[in-house]
Amino acid sequence: MKLYHITLILTTVLIPLFSSCNDFLEEKVYTEYSPKALLSTQEGIDALLAGAYSRSRIVQYDSRNYTYLFNEFPTDIAFESGGGLERNAAPFINFTWSIDDQLLNSFWEKMYTAISSANSVINVVENIPNMSEQKINSALGEARFIRASSYYFLYNLFGTVPIIEISKDASPDEIEEIGSSTPRATKEQMIKYIVDDLVFASENLPEKEDPIGKATKGAALAVLTKLYMHERDWNNVAQTAKEIIDLNVYTLYGDYVKMFSIEGEDNKEFIYRAPCIAQPGYANNYMAHAFPPNYPIQSNWLNFGAQFRTYTAFYDTFAENDIRRKCFVTHYVDQSGTEVELLRSNGVALNNARSFKYVPDPNAVGEKMGNDIVYIRYTDILLCRAEALNELNGPNAESAQLINQIRNRAGIEAINLSDYPTKEGLRDLILEERGREFFSEGLRREDLIRHHKFISNAIARGKKAQDYQELYPIPLRQLEANHNLKQNPGYSN
Repeated sequence: MKLYHITLILTTVLIPLFSSCNDFLEEKVYTEYSPKALLSTQEGIDALLAGAYSRSRIVQYDSRNYTYLFNEFPTDIAFESGGGLERNAAPFINFTWSIDDQLLNSFWEKMYTAISSANSVINVVENIPNMSEQKINSALGEARFIRASSYYFLYNLFGTVPIIEISKDASPDEIEEIGSSTPRATKEQMIKYIVDDLVFASENLPEKEDPIGKATKGAALAVLTKLYMHERDWNNVAQTAKEIIDLNVYTLYGDYVKMFSIEGEDNKEFIYRAPCIAQPGYANNYMAHAFPPNYPIQSNWLNFGAQFRTYTAFYDTFAENDIRRKCFVTHYVDQSGTEVELLRSNGVALNNARSFKYVPDPNAVGEKMGNDIVYIRYTDILLCRAEALNELNGPNAESAQLINQIRNRAGIEAINLSDYPTKEGLRDLILEERGREFFSEGLRREDLIRHHKFISNAIARGKKAQDYQELYPIPLRQLEANHNLKQNPGYSN
């Protein structure tokens, strides 16, 4: 069986990089290219990099799967029912996923395709004559960022995975052998590999995101911060988050509700994102899943039968004056003039509120909207540092100040440090605050795992969750293709 994730891309999709976001996303397909001719120039390298960016973007249905099915529906925030998606979503909601789940396998292959593309860039760039060291390192920084972030997304789901590196002169047989025999990295190898890539990237990338979606110093440091958070490496979390803060590039956006709209994309809070446009392959299709039945949508929008619903208990965690509550639809008048309640009926929770965090794009084309998909925001970095400082020192003034920046924007009362005299109390508050801040962004699963509450939270909601389900299984197709690839504990039987 051929392994898609380790095949060097000899026939590549090239996307010229221009200053506009739209041009950055427009593909031009070439059937063949001569590396010596095309890739000896800056334009050629930019085109090859654009192909790697394109492969690494978690947008449209990939975003739906990664953000919601894999990372939010197994938690206490939201779930899905209805439409053809229900059969795919139900296993993640109910902790009954299998080792041959095709969505998990598809995501694995997508990330390894991005890694392969990034490796191709690295192999080419390192051997270009007559290019300045600064330009070479900048291109390498982008490629290593793409590679590291792709490995991070895999690590978040599956734990350690094979580290695939292929020399520029490898034969097809050698490539096939590498793919079919490389074992999973050890934890130490995995962490070091990702850290080394991100440190190099942070040292060689610009601070300015130009065009939107291009790797930056801040994005590299942000992914590094999240990796350290995953490992509960509190000293490095605190230090790396401080580096991002000290860049003085990022700030909190003033209007939380508008931030995820098309109008709000021009902000200094988004650190790492996928630029989206309302075209096939580059879109954000979240809202087509969030519109409730018979909702009065515009004629150019689409409403799916698959329905993304928010638990009433989660909605109730917000204070009544919390501005973030405005992102939810809990009542509407449908197209026939009927009033519809989504929160409660006769005091009974309906678990049917809808998150409209990604404000519908007025110029959408059916399901395809142009709202950029955000992976890491500055708010996340502030709360990462607050959590790390609490773990290192217990309740402290800086952690409280960082938390209160977020609460102040939300229009709710600042916390008083005297109300949180213990590390455990402030830790729980931070977890709660992260839930209210990052709903619909796919961070809840990793946050609950880090706080050792993912499985217990699921059990409390009636799920038959097992401890080993903090990780997803290595996809069966990958086990069949690589005889040295070992399954995660708990899934062998």
